[in-house]
Amino acid sequence: MTRHLLSAFASLCIVLAVPAMAREIDVSKLTCKEVGAMAPARIAGVAMWMSGYVHGKAGNTMVDTEKSHANAEKIAAYCKSNADATLASAVGAVFK
Repeated sequence: MTRHLLSAFASLCIVLAVPAMAREIDVSKLTCKEVGAMAPARIAGVAMWMSGYVHGKAGNTMVDTEKSHANAEKIAAYCKSNADATLASAVGAVFK
């Protein structure tokens, strides 16, 4: 029973993930306006990618969920004022 439940859950995750992965995004060219127009699930995926990228460049494998949320809010506030800025430049401006 448990094995079938796990298989069903894994299959469901794969099916639900396919639409989210349907389009490749060049994050270096992604603008704040484009991020704002995305569905919340896609925004979360981009935010996770950006966090992983920044942490990877810094050699930091730890994630502080409270700080990550606060940082995301800072970037969102910056993007509201600078819709044509790229997401990468927004991260750079917020964390000089």
